[in-house]
Amino acid sequence: MAPRRPGGSRLERLAWLACVLAGAGGATAAVAGDIELHSRSVEMTISGQGGLPLRWLACAGSCADPGSRRQDLVTPGDGALRWAADDPAQAAAMAARQYEARLRETADAIIVELVSAAAAGQPRLVQRYELSRTTHLLRLSLSALPGVRLEMSSGAALVPPRMPGFGAAFSDVEAVRVSVAGQENLGPAAGAATTTGAGREVWTGVRSRFWAWLLQPTVDSALTVQTPSDNRHLLAWELPAGQLELAVYGGPVEWKSLRVVSADLTELLFAALWEPLRWLCLALLFLLGFINSWVGSAGVAIVLLSLAVKFILYPATHVADRWQAEVNRAQSRLQPRLAEIRRQYRGEEAHRLTLQAYREEGVHPLYTFKSLAGFAIQVPMFIAAFDMLAGNFALDGVGFLWIADLAAPDRLAQLPFTLPFFGAHLNLLPFLMTAVSILSAVVQQEASLNATLQARQRRNLYLMALAFFLLFYTFPAGMVLYWTANNVWHLVKVLLLRR
Repeated sequence: MAPRRPGGSRLERLAWLACVLAGAGGATAAVAGDIELHSRSVEMTISGQGGLPLRWLACAGSCADPGSRRQDLVTPGDGALRWAADDPAQAAAMAARQYEARLRETADAIIVELVSAAAAGQPRLVQRYELSRTTHLLRLSLSALPGVRLEMSSGAALVPPRMPGFGAAFSDVEAVRVSVAGQENLGPAAGAATTTGAGREVWTGVRSRFWAWLLQPTVDSALTVQTPSDNRHLLAWELPAGQLELAVYGGPVEWKSLRVVSADLTELLFAALWEPLRWLCLALLFLLGFINSWVGSAGVAIVLLSLAVKFILYPATHVADRWQAEVNRAQSRLQPRLAEIRRQYRGEEAHRLTLQAYREEGVHPLYTFKSLAGFAIQVPMFIAAFDMLAGNFALDGVGFLWIADLAAPDRLAQLPFTLPFFGAHLNLLPFLMTAVSILSAVVQQEASLNATLQARQRRNLYLMALAFFLLFYTFPAGMVLYWTANNVWHLVKVLLLRR
């Protein structure tokens, strides 16, 4: 959609119409007042007074689609890109500058050039915006009076809804610096400030779980980061003399949207992980996307992803199961002798007899580490799958069965009270997940274990099911669904082995 200006005189509207009709031909028209720009994925209002955005809306997909996910970056009174200075009068003078806009369109971008009105003893200032028609990229060329800074203030709209318990880890907004080297968190503690550099190859700004708002200057500049309160950040760039060229990304933390603007921005994805684990996350992300494109349901895709991972890990789990069986057989042989030694002896004599029992049974004292090694083989895939599901933008706002949003707890029902840690909703999936785990523990029979060790193993499995219930209860439903499906496949395996 072409840019438009609300209201105005008939002459101004005719000038605007002439600009729209000229469009791709590259013609320009002068317009006074606030200017609205509409691209496919961005809606923006630029102030004719001050020359900076008054409103900035980013959409995943088309903003014309009422069902598209969207995020306010700048709104009146919440979130801002503004002028600042040590001298308040100087900042006020910048904010009060009146501009006339010249509008031009190309096949790829909507271009607005704002030229300030003449002021006594002050130079004319030019602010230029180039908004991509198809991506979330905005190119800025800004000029300011000496000593003036450009400030970015993140608003409450960027803060995700607060989840209870361990789910609160997904509800933060961070000040970050992103480059080819990865993501670095900049945010100081609430109420504190820090000064750093904003390099020409570096994107700096704020991000939440699913959205980012980042600036990349073309020259090195000093940057001050403040955190006035939790999840609210204020970043200030010192402007060099002359024009400051900036690239700005305001959009979803999603592979395609990031990649089309800059490969460096993809470092926002799964940024906390060690690089090999991060690449494993990306592989699972693409695999889930492929399955989802095939079945057309994100929930079913997660269930099938769990099955696919089972098949991928089968060689490793087969080795792990064999090692575990060897450990179980060794424990079954040793357990009666070790119990007798503990009952009759203490101290050095007990230690000597224990080592003697190991030697006579042909078992190394550290034999139990063999089962841990088998488990460790599977840990990287476990971590990667859960990080991928936690940070997968494609799950945000997507429902499945009774679940309204796979990126939040399933919230089957509202409770009439709020429980500490657990919150104010009944989440069904964690109960189903735990029930399947307990059922698996009940039916599982290890031929390599004697009755005493079998009972001990079952008790440990019950405790593990309880621990996972506490850990997962407040987690996003997509993560819990994956683990529930994983437990179901394990139960099926146990039942098949019993036949």
